[in-house]
Amino acid sequence: MASVYESEKLKEVSKPFEGVAHQLIKSVFPDLAWDLKQAGYKVGAVRYLAVVLYFTTAIFLVMLGAILIPAYLVGDIEKGLRLAVIILPVVTVLLFVFFIFSPKVKTTRRATQIENDLGYALKDLQIQISAGIPLFDAIVNIAAGDYGECSKEIREVVHEVESGESLVKSLENCGRSTPSSYLRRVMWQLVNALRAGSEVSIALEAISQELQMDKESKIKSYAQELNMWGLIYMLMAVVLPSMGVTLLVILSSFLGGEIIGESLFWGILLFLLIFQIFFIQFVKSKRPII
Repeated sequence: MASVYESEKLKEVSKPFEGVAHQLIKSVFPDLAWDLKQAGYKVGAVRYLAVVLYFTTAIFLVMLGAILIPAYLVGDIEKGLRLAVIILPVVTVLLFVFFIFSPKVKTTRRATQIENDLGYALKDLQIQISAGIPLFDAIVNIAAGDYGECSKEIREVVHEVESGESLVKSLENCGRSTPSSYLRRVMWQLVNALRAGSEVSIALEAISQELQMDKESKIKSYAQELNMWGLIYMLMAVVLPSMGVTLLVILSSFLGGEIIGESLFWGILLFLLIFQIFFIQFVKSKRPII
């Protein structure tokens, strides 16, 4: 599906920012084009940055109006200006940084998704080659298979070959552009095997085993981390609240019951709720995708 940055309407409205975008890419963001390619965006770096500048400027103006218009209506424009000076620069910079680093975040996510299906795709490719199917035909089958982002990467190879490029050159191009280090190694191994005339299935078997070992290593590492995070959870969600409340009850008995009130218990409950939501999301984000 095309991204919003490929919209022709956005291209037109962001044209005034292309000059500034070109200068920023030359001086500040020279790697943006590469990041966009690895993230799978079908848009140039200048156009992407021009759209980002347009978005950031538009949001800045909308927020400025949202602050100043109510301030003008209540007759306190000075306070509105002070609020705008404090809030808008911070929000604008954060938005710009978010848009600029979005391709890198997407690249990391795509690499994880590719490696999630790469082991199964390699096994399929290895079985087909061992059965005597030509390498290109096997690659076409992988591209047509249900291997998610991995199949999308392989489709680019098939498309280049069908457009007249050699298979070796297409595999090299895929190896350069893919965000996955493992798929990159698969492409280089295939290129080396084709150039040397060696057995492709042997190289695939070695990479497949290494990928499997890496997954097992990630699972073991995650299991060890869970022990530590489980201990932290017990301390923060069970031991600290119960002992803290007990200590407060004891202190309250000496101070005439002024410390403990209903609001304190609600505060502790709110803290525990926020902590558990944050902790669950944090542990979930650390879980390796296998």
